[in-house]
Amino acid sequence: MSELSAPSSPRVTEASRFAMGGAAPRMAWRPESAAELAEAVRQAGADGLKLVPWGGGVSLRRETAPERYDVALDTTALKRVTVYDPEDFTVTAECGITLDELRATLGAKSQELPLEGAESWGATLGGVLASNASGPRRRAFGAPRDRILGARFVTGDGVLAKTGGRVVKNVAGHAVHRLLVGSLGTLAVFTEASLKLLPHPIGRVAWYWGADVSTLADAKRWGAWPRHEPAVLTVIGRALAAKHPVLAGDPAQANAAPFTVVAGFEEDPAWLETCAAFARDTLGSPRSTVRDASVPALWQQLADFEEMPGPRLTFTTSANTPDAIAFLAAQPVGERLLFHAPCGRLHLWPGPEEAAELTRDLARRGFVRIGARGLGASSGWATDATAGLRDRIRTALDPRGVWALGSG
Repeated sequence: MSELSAPSSPRVTEASRFAMGGAAPRMAWRPESAAELAEAVRQAGADGLKLVPWGGGVSLRRETAPERYDVALDTTALKRVTVYDPEDFTVTAECGITLDELRATLGAKSQELPLEGAESWGATLGGVLASNASGPRRRAFGAPRDRILGARFVTGDGVLAKTGGRVVKNVAGHAVHRLLVGSLGTLAVFTEASLKLLPHPIGRVAWYWGADVSTLADAKRWGAWPRHEPAVLTVIGRALAAKHPVLAGDPAQANAAPFTVVAGFEEDPAWLETCAAFARDTLGSPRSTVRDASVPALWQQLADFEEMPGPRLTFTTSANTPDAIAFLAAQPVGERLLFHAPCGRLHLWPGPEEAAELTRDLARRGFVRIGARGLGASSGWATDATAGLRDRIRTALDPRGVWALGSG
């Protein structure tokens, strides 16, 4: 890691925009360069202030504010694409850029960065990296940690540092940038990142069906799906699907089907036809079909569901077919679930009285809780088993305890 140049003082912006769970910080700063951001962190450390890094605030605004929340550090002024090499399929961009802004740049060259944070119009690259957020295609194309090549970031003592590089072959040094992905703003703040890209697929197709409990529970029906490697195979409870007019479909039909199943493939046309025949054989005629340029909007809608308001539990499991969550179908929370089957990622929106028993029941069935929002449980980036390692890393990267998140 290397220290870079010293900056000027940070700009002040409106603090009320950065409320967490209704609690606003005392101040909000909006640095206009990485050097200025580093100076802001140094100043906060000298003054004994607690900072929360902010991008689009997609997840943060629904979290409970930390005990000390002095300053929101707004990164959205850092939004340049600094290096884009279409031939090498790599891009380097400042981390205040939104996913939609980055997609527009890459789409002009028929390329994409397969990251699917919720509310892509506001979600920033830095926020997606900090949360390791990914939507329904995580198994097919990887999470942010899999796509990052290198990064610049500011540590808690105000050091502007960099690790990794801008090309795939650069593997020198410790991959601190990968350690920071998923650390939820508890260790450092990203200012710039280099990432691997993909070409647009030759073809895309997606379908959705109404499904009942017996359909979900039929393990034989789902057994061959993993071998076909779908980009998406997602189950949505009725209460969530009803919030989107396309997925809800005809109200009478939606009421008859407690679940919606969305499946899709991204490949060459011949394989897509094979997959279409397979999907019809196992699930019947779909309610609707979406093709090619319209498919990414559907993927985004599925990612957006992950940030539905209200208390939320998130689990992971090694099971990767819909029958894994059939036992939830008869429970009230079954209407409020989202399961991305290929990557084993389950989101639930329980009532307060359901959460504890659900967590115990899911644990008995091999599900591991990896997040909890609005339920009085920590959604920190490390489990109890790794708490000691987490504390040592925090001490190294944030010796003054500047970052407010995860400090309790």
